[in-house]
Amino acid sequence: MTDVTTIDAKHGATPKLQPGQQIKFPAVLNTTEGDWDTKKRKYAYRWGTRVCFLVGIERLYLVEGTTYSTTAPVIVQPPAQTKVRTATFTTDAGKLEAFLLTDFYTLGVGRLGSLGTAGPLPAGIPTDADRGFLRAALFCHATMPLMADAIMYGRSVEGFVVAHRVDGKKVQSASALLTGYTQIAGAVSAEADAIRFVGNTPEKVFVDQRISVDGKLIAIDVELTNRTGAELVDLRYMRLIDFDQPGAFETVNEVVERGRARATMAGDRVLLVGSDDPRATIGLATAVPPTLDPYAITALPVGTKRKGDDSIHVVFDIGTLAIGASTRFRIVIDGSAIAS
Repeated sequence: MTDVTTIDAKHGATPKLQPGQQIKFPAVLNTTEGDWDTKKRKYAYRWGTRVCFLVGIERLYLVEGTTYSTTAPVIVQPPAQTKVRTATFTTDAGKLEAFLLTDFYTLGVGRLGSLGTAGPLPAGIPTDADRGFLRAALFCHATMPLMADAIMYGRSVEGFVVAHRVDGKKVQSASALLTGYTQIAGAVSAEADAIRFVGNTPEKVFVDQRISVDGKLIAIDVELTNRTGAELVDLRYMRLIDFDQPGAFETVNEVVERGRARATMAGDRVLLVGSDDPRATIGLATAVPPTLDPYAITALPVGTKRKGDDSIHVVFDIGTLAIGASTRFRIVIDGSAIAS
């Protein structure tokens, strides 16, 4: 196996970086996206106030520490256990959205990574059309009698929030498309067996999210990376979701474990949501208007049960995240209790 060539970046220089090579910077880059310099006709990469230029290299990918590569890392995923179809599609408004289809679920993912599309899915993909929905969020299409889309009713609350503190003040960004919050820029894409969202907050907290399905388990794998240029303090990630069925928006939500809740909807339709991660806790809040402040969500003790139009909040208290560091966790939505 041939060693990968690594070169050192110097302020004001234009190193000859070829595809497959790596480049080491004195500090973390401000961004991995090259900034086109019209005068020099090169891509500029900056760390702090210093800069070097690369010819024909539009983007770099973090390898480790402050070393970057010209090619994206290959992530080997385990073989899919469920037959999955994924695709992106363009809405009438010209926005790119995505869906994931199995023999049990239709998942619709909006352009900014939350469950629930703003546009109708392509023809032939099952949605809750009997009740007027050509869009989708979480539709169990193989139930008898037919189960309604568990998210599309009412205000259609589903999304996520990234928050931290600067000098004691809260800085937070929300992505909950169908409730009107679009503060985390990025885009969705379709992989062979998953829907992926890659984006970043205005402060450059990068979010890499992958939604996949195994049987009746929906996994949301999240990676946060600190590209802000400063240590992140009291970092939190929150996923909020309001499960409902038509005609009765009073779902019984119960905390069954420290990081897991059970939602019993109308017709005794049951979904579990949560995480095994020890940093995760469960809170409940009124769904409309949605509560998007993770610091305002109180962790509830196991056994807490409430009936009402509430959303379930899975909150990850991550603490401090160093410059350039990443953290990963998984949220699972479990539909095993729903007969098919």
